[in-house]
Amino acid sequence: MKHRSLAKLLYVLGIVCLAVAAQGTALAQSQPSCTPANGSNFNGNAIAGGNFIWFNAVVKFKGIDRTVETSIGFFGSISFTSGSTTYEMNVPTGIITFSPTATEASTSFDGESWITVVPSSFSQNIFLSGLSFQVPAGGLAGGINPVTWSGMFITSDPKVTGQWQWGAAVYTQFSTEEAAVGAKPVDGDKANPYHNSDHAGTPENFKPYVTGGARGGGGSNWTGSYSGTAAACFIGPE
Repeated sequence: MKHRSLAKLLYVLGIVCLAVAAQGTALAQSQPSCTPANGSNFNGNAIAGGNFIWFNAVVKFKGIDRTVETSIGFFGSISFTSGSTTYEMNVPTGIITFSPTATEASTSFDGESWITVVPSSFSQNIFLSGLSFQVPAGGLAGGINPVTWSGMFITSDPKVTGQWQWGAAVYTQFSTEEAAVGAKPVDGDKANPYHNSDHAGTPENFKPYVTGGARGGGGSNWTGSYSGTAAACFIGPE
């Protein structure tokens, strides 16, 4: 079977990460319709020290060649300021693979990257990446603005386009080991191991511990409300 080489993608992704660190957003200048930064805000609820914020992002792609295996990489960072402290966090790399042979979506964490595989025909929201952040002692004030998640995409197929957004919800108990979160790979109750209506990125193993704060109100809002939608900025590997 023909495929877009995942090994090559990961190799180039590492090179591009170094380039972005040196050049900032300059690499997106060839795509004037997109910006790497997707900013929003937290709601008015203060967040207690020791609680966890689950940052999660989802994406929809168009232009996928359904006859071949296609992988898309994502790397990014989150930044915000509370009081006199600025927080800057690198987000684990996300690798999404569209597979003609997959019948069910899956997400795993390999210690460095989120690896999500979906059937090639899937066209709804897909989990992109997630990060758990334990709130330091003293907590965080409500209403933090802006909170900015910046990210770039890479794929070997120039026809692919995407739209992404992010959420953030607060949990009284969580895991700092991303592999234990149970992140839902896609929206809906079909083609994935969680047969419920939860959003992609829902931490299925910690749902009982959600509470209000960040971009969520608790209850059944396990990902937090989404930010605005941003066009994906792509860097070609060639």
